[in-house]
Amino acid sequence: MQTMAPPEDVMKERFGRLDERLVEVNRRITETNLRITEGKEDSSRRFEDVNRQFKEVNRRLDENTDELKSFRQEMKDLRATFQRGNYTLVATVVGALLVMLIKGG
Repeated sequence: MQTMAPPEDVMKERFGRLDERLVEVNRRITETNLRITEGKEDSSRRFEDVNRQFKEVNRRLDENTDELKSFRQEMKDLRATFQRGNYTLVATVVGALLVMLIKGG
């Protein structure tokens, strides 16, 4: 048994709704990309500030005493932890974006 194809108007309406959803998804992706970029720039700026402060602290510690080398290592570990946190934040936002796209908005 052969089925009838939907009328052309129905197909146009379906494609129109689909186009509207795609435009909305694209708008959301653009907004999310902008937020990610802004967050990345802000994180980079903050990281540079923190890194500069760590360098100054390290310079002062080196001037003062060798007994504080373990403290210096802890500072390096803290900086590495901060950087891992930034990467985790970016990965979380990208994951959220993917979930949003998979669910369809």
